[in-house]
Amino acid sequence: MNRFRDTVVLPLAGRGSRLGLPTPKELPPTGRGRVALDDTLDLLAPHTDRLRLVAVLGPDREPTARYLERRCHGLALPLAVFRQNPDLAESTGAVLGAAPWYGPATLVLLADQVPHAPAPRAVGKALDLIHAGHKSVFLAAGEDDGARLAVDGALHMERDADGLLHVTDYADKPGLEAADRFNAVWFGYAFAHRAAEGFVEALHRATLGLSEHPHQMETVLGVAAVEVGPFTDLSTWPAATAHWAGAGT
Repeated sequence: MNRFRDTVVLPLAGRGSRLGLPTPKELPPTGRGRVALDDTLDLLAPHTDRLRLVAVLGPDREPTARYLERRCHGLALPLAVFRQNPDLAESTGAVLGAAPWYGPATLVLLADQVPHAPAPRAVGKALDLIHAGHKSVFLAAGEDDGARLAVDGALHMERDADGLLHVTDYADKPGLEAADRFNAVWFGYAFAHRAAEGFVEALHRATLGLSEHPHQMETVLGVAAVEVGPFTDLSTWPAATAHWAGAGT
């Protein structure tokens, strides 16, 4: 792989136990001969000349690997596949395990999050912000539903005088009692190689519920954000059935 390309990390080790599907959660049909993973690959398609894809798989993910190999060949997108270290839990653990593959800029997307409308410029804009000197960037969608903010990766975003969004608060699954602090949920994130260790470690601690002190999140607060528009998280049955019924299109 060309080590000077930017990297996209796809954590694909989660079992999707809340759905109990017979297929990996990135492969359920989303209509018209497509699966959830196609929506993620569509976001990358305009940028394949600058990217390489690293897929972090769990057990029994051979169907996902084969699907990725076929699609990435068609997109001329370099692909590497490896197994997640079981000692590094959650999607953030998958990202930490992918450290040897980090590029000058690294973008993390979750393949069960499906945008309601294509936002192909969002990926390029996030990567461009990293190359312009930003240490990290969130891809995010505005959200005012407290029930969703309570159980998602929640952000509070504010726009500066130049029109650029910045993150002023962050929590992973903050709960209903704290949901009113936030106005967005994150869709993905990007980081510069020089900032990777502190930024990903902070997200990992938050995901595991270990961020007990405000200073532990300092590397997350103040970072830039790029809007991607509304999206559906297909990891729960209500969201998945609503999407399949057409509410997410």
